[in-house]
Amino acid sequence: MNSDFDWFMITMPIFAIVVFLIVMVGSMEKQPKFLEGTKVNTNVARGIIFLFVVGAFYSFIYMIVWFIDLVRTY
Repeated sequence: MNSDFDWFMITMPIFAIVVFLIVMVGSMEKQPKFLEGTKVNTNVARGIIFLFVVGAFYSFIYMIVWFIDLVRTY
């Protein structure tokens, strides 16, 4: 994967499926019982926080790598 288009082609369908699932569950008249537990709520919160931290860390590393590359080629 050497271009932004490659990353887009991989991440966009995954994002679309996640959004589809969120909309489908959110539009249900009765929420499934397994979604009402406190364990599920904590796991969802942990998952969101984990994805945010991993994304921020990846972005930070990528930013440092690009900065070093720009300084090196200046």
